[in-house]
Amino acid sequence: MKSIQAKTLLTAIALAVSALGAEAQMMLSTKNKGAIKLYQEAQMTNSPGTRRALLEKAIKRDKKFIEAYRLLARDYARMDSLQKAVEVLQPACNPEYPGYCDVLLNMADYYYMSGQYEEAIATAEQITAGHLLSKKAELIEQYQTAIEMKNSPYEISPRNLKNVNTPFDDYFPSVTADGQMLSTTVLVPTENEYGMVRRQEDIYVSYKSGDDWGKSERLPYPMNTSGNEGAQSFSTDGRYMFFVSCDNMENIGSCDMYYAIRQGNGWSKPMNLGAPANSKYWESNPVMSPTGDKIYFTSNRPGGVGDRDLWSVDVRILDNGLLHCSNAQNLGRPVNSEGGEFSPFIHADNQTLYFSSNGHGGMGRNDIFVSKRVNGEWGEPVNLGYPINTHGDESGFTVSGDGRKAYFASDKIEDNDMKLEIYEIDLPGEFRPQPMSFVQGHVIDAKKNTPLQSMVEIFNLQTNEKYFESITDRKDGTFTVYLPEEGEYGLSVDKDGYLFYSRNIDQSTDTLIVMLQPITAGSGFVLRNMYYGYDSDVILESSWVEIERLYEFLKDKPALRIKIVGHTDSRGSSQYNKDLSERRALALKNKLIEKGISADRLEHEGMGDTRPVAPNDTEENRAKNRRVEIVIIE
Repeated sequence: MKSIQAKTLLTAIALAVSALGAEAQMMLSTKNKGAIKLYQEAQMTNSPGTRRALLEKAIKRDKKFIEAYRLLARDYARMDSLQKAVEVLQPACNPEYPGYCDVLLNMADYYYMSGQYEEAIATAEQITAGHLLSKKAELIEQYQTAIEMKNSPYEISPRNLKNVNTPFDDYFPSVTADGQMLSTTVLVPTENEYGMVRRQEDIYVSYKSGDDWGKSERLPYPMNTSGNEGAQSFSTDGRYMFFVSCDNMENIGSCDMYYAIRQGNGWSKPMNLGAPANSKYWESNPVMSPTGDKIYFTSNRPGGVGDRDLWSVDVRILDNGLLHCSNAQNLGRPVNSEGGEFSPFIHADNQTLYFSSNGHGGMGRNDIFVSKRVNGEWGEPVNLGYPINTHGDESGFTVSGDGRKAYFASDKIEDNDMKLEIYEIDLPGEFRPQPMSFVQGHVIDAKKNTPLQSMVEIFNLQTNEKYFESITDRKDGTFTVYLPEEGEYGLSVDKDGYLFYSRNIDQSTDTLIVMLQPITAGSGFVLRNMYYGYDSDVILESSWVEIERLYEFLKDKPALRIKIVGHTDSRGSSQYNKDLSERRALALKNKLIEKGISADRLEHEGMGDTRPVAPNDTEENRAKNRRVEIVIIE
């Protein structure tokens, strides 16, 4: 792969060449002391050029020194000089040499990673060693699958984002849910005070300009420092930005995950996610679930399936917007493999996970896969096929909120001199997430008409499960959420000193204005997600979430006393409506008492049809009049 600084993020996901083994721990095939000494020196040096020169000398000392051939070939493979790696191994492909079949295995893999699948199969078929026969069969099947995928391409044309791409390696794209900002990691050459050039990872951003993207620009400090920052992503609502920083003084390990909170057009100071999200090992590729309660990431910490795995950590958003992480868990199989998985992306539907892997088979080094969650379990990963995947490296797959477009990095879609570049595609239908609707809201102080930072929660009214949680922007009071096009959802907004707010969300509405009323005696609010049986005081299950939110509101304000007021529409007699509304108010009162709210804090009253908020001339207006209101007593 690329010859880059050892601790960059890109190096951490570098090519894992199969079947190379750890030659240093093996019994060497040569007895030549001079060759062994050169080989050992080659293992110790950090200079690729010096290492190759030492290995070439070792091979001259002993033409049958198999380990030296293999290590030299691996060095070229890591430089992406796969044809050169094959050439290095050619002299060692002698049945009389020890380890001959291991050399064939390496050579077949190099052919495979260079896209020469037929040559890979022909080479693998020459393997006769008994201990490698099962591996041989596995690899031949993998190579044949790659041929089948290349011969059955999807009818898509990856588009090079020329304005986004720089003259350097560009990778790990991340697009905001509204599709207006695209961020990338760029491997930039920098010169230190001594005039030495090294490559440093920085975060760049590009903004949508009409139908195209503007030129990428480097984010300023503190998002970028003199160290390596990258592998960035945005929460679905755009409120949080996550990224990785290496060799930072605040790190727990070598590379740690950080986050920043959006504040108007800017960002807060970056903060370390802390343990257990970060560990003394290596972490990267953080991405928050659309529900705001999990972060998925990559780590090489112990307890995984392969050399690097996908993990998740539970997240709780505090009232001030800070994040608290707990309960790190490995995603396990079938997502993780004995190889390496990285670069996860969870779509706004919270059911579709994209990631890169070299352990599930495919077309080359790292392919992109998708896994669908069904009944809470991740399904078998599916390869996205050709031409999304090639024999090279594909990673950083991210999908737009509407599920139609995807962005990723590749070094082999075009002849781009082994450089990673960002591409855009129209995502094939079978790989798309479920359809989603974009909703943006504004939370405003009803008295002052100024924006408010508050906690926003959205619940599925059919399952009573929380779907989304976040805080509004501190400066403009906005929040953004993607909702499935099917289903019924309720919104609740809570802020200290203000009345509880709730309403049903109609997916046909793309903008919500939430006016929060300060808590004062006589003020009140309507429970818009309270539902009763027809002509009954029996509370329906779809109201449980609303009751729970009201309970939490009262529990957090122990001195508050309220009156529960029931209302009906005008159908039926006035006395009947008054009785029905009173029974409904009493039913809610009793539920709150059951949950632990003192009866001394609760009053109830039925107003029947005497206080309509709309004319009773349409079903829509009558629905507005059928309501339960909470009035503050003191």
